[in-house]
Amino acid sequence: MAIKDLLVAYDGNEASQHALEFALQMGNKYKATVTGMAVSRPEPFESHLRKWIPDNVKESMHTARLEATKSIEAKFREQVKGTGHTGEVQWLVEEGQPDLTLARSARFFDILIIGQFLTAFKTEHRSVDPQELLQRAGKPILIVPKHYKPRPFREEAAVAWDGSRHAARALTDAMQILETKKKLYILEAHAEKQSRDIGDLPGLDLQVHLKRHGVESEIVKFDSTTHGVGPALLQHCEEIDPDVLVMGAYGRAKFGAQFFGGVTRYVLQNHKVPVLLSH
Repeated sequence: MAIKDLLVAYDGNEASQHALEFALQMGNKYKATVTGMAVSRPEPFESHLRKWIPDNVKESMHTARLEATKSIEAKFREQVKGTGHTGEVQWLVEEGQPDLTLARSARFFDILIIGQFLTAFKTEHRSVDPQELLQRAGKPILIVPKHYKPRPFREEAAVAWDGSRHAARALTDAMQILETKKKLYILEAHAEKQSRDIGDLPGLDLQVHLKRHGVESEIVKFDSTTHGVGPALLQHCEEIDPDVLVMGAYGRAKFGAQFFGGVTRYVLQNHKVPVLLSH
């Protein structure tokens, strides 16, 4: 199935601006509609307290929220116009909790594109919880680095592969992108054993599977014993410079962390290439 419907989370900050730039690039390549979405928070009062708030105060709060979303939309449309994008673009505003609202909305699109989650772990300004978003969405999420500088696609991609369910799910979710690339680098850590789900099965060959999809691939093995899988993975991405890194979101069973394991969390906090994450 071709990519035709992209959703980008946009709140006007630097991270979302880079996410929009990348989404527009994808929109041009795949002739896909790019839909920007802002999530407006509901009133921060419990229902039993709302009746005590004067009507003029409630009206002022409502007006302020409308003005804020209009300002974000104006910035969105100005940025789109500035890129010279001529494809179809839409704008949506939904009210609710950002992570839950974005997750529910993503189900109606091919891919959700969003800015880097760096601040989501530390501040209340960006209230999107990456774990909650990925776990609920049911669709792949493409995360664009905060300081990403747009460049023409090199038509090369990389996938973090260890034979696990998470890696397989991400590979499948990204296939509609990978089938359009000239080359795919399969990144495997020397220290990582293949998933127990498959064990040693010499008859299975990922490159053969990819070839049947028309995807040319190269296996790149790297040593992760010194600095760990996350740093080694990103170091190789800097050398290869792919358009996107595809990886599964690893959890407790593999790395002993709460939902996101150490590798996933490290990559999300330090990546310099767009990452397509799937769970």
